[in-house]
Amino acid sequence: MTHIRILSANLRHDSADPIALVEMLEALEVDVLCVQELGPRLADAIGRALPAGALGPDPGRHGGLGIACRRPADVRRVPLPGRGGWVARLLPAHWSELLQPVEIMNVHIFAPQMWPYFPRAHTRRRQVDALLAFLEEAKPLPRAVVGDFNATPLWPAYRRIAARLRHSVTAHASGVFARHRTWPHVPALGIAGWIGIDHCFLTGLVARDLRVVPLLGSDHLGLCVDVAPASA
Repeated sequence: MTHIRILSANLRHDSADPIALVEMLEALEVDVLCVQELGPRLADAIGRALPAGALGPDPGRHGGLGIACRRPADVRRVPLPGRGGWVARLLPAHWSELLQPVEIMNVHIFAPQMWPYFPRAHTRRRQVDALLAFLEEAKPLPRAVVGDFNATPLWPAYRRIAARLRHSVTAHASGVFARHRTWPHVPALGIAGWIGIDHCFLTGLVARDLRVVPLLGSDHLGLCVDVAPASA
């Protein structure tokens, strides 16, 4: 294998279907799963399918995040205002396709439209500030920053992060890379993504493939990205 397959999945307050999710993980042969809005029910199912990494389910179902991996990885929390992030370090000892460590970071930036608006907008800016500060201070490594950013390219939050990292889609303007709209997902109304708010930003890595995939029971589509070292 010459790439690592990452799936970012917002699970809609632990409401995604666990059987369908596990079947998708196996069918796609996902290596690293980054989840948002994770609760205990889905954490149990994910942990059985991808036993490495670490998961932090939120019993309230709103703030749970985690990174589950097919092979061992060092996972830790990253303090961000309001809702922290997670980062997994993949080491060549367990990931034979790597010549050096690679980090995968999972974040969930506050939505701008949720009440109360003004405190959330302030926290949202501080989340992005802290994320950029972490990236500035972190050891230079190939890195993917993925998750639910609640921002399209029109939003300042997106533009600030894109100024620091390369978006996995912008380097590939045609073909499979052109479509990455992930929200909303309402199968009953035939809606399968109007805007892209789930993203994958890269440094020192390149995207070999990108697709959106259905998440039964979620209001998001999943974002599945194959990444490889830029020199590969």
